[in-house]
Amino acid sequence: MSDWIEGTKPKYIECVYETVIEFDLEELDIDYDTIDDYHVRYGTLQVTFKDGTIKSYEGNQMETDYKWAREENVLDESWNKVEGLN
Repeated sequence: MSDWIEGTKPKYIECVYETVIEFDLEELDIDYDTIDDYHVRYGTLQVTFKDGTIKSYEGNQMETDYKWAREENVLDESWNKVEGLN
């Protein structure tokens, strides 16, 4: 008989990694003083300029270092962290 309460037995080990996407404003020929607003979604930078122009730019994605995870989690069947193992 298992000592786990139903539904709490570890089912997944999740590893979280960080990656970097850079947008070189000089390389993209963007003067930061001309930017009104910006946001990044799905790795694409969308810039709204003060003159109302909107442009999208692809960034330079750096290589992800998979040697060490930023975070590791032990999760149950409902994807909740298992108490005492995280």
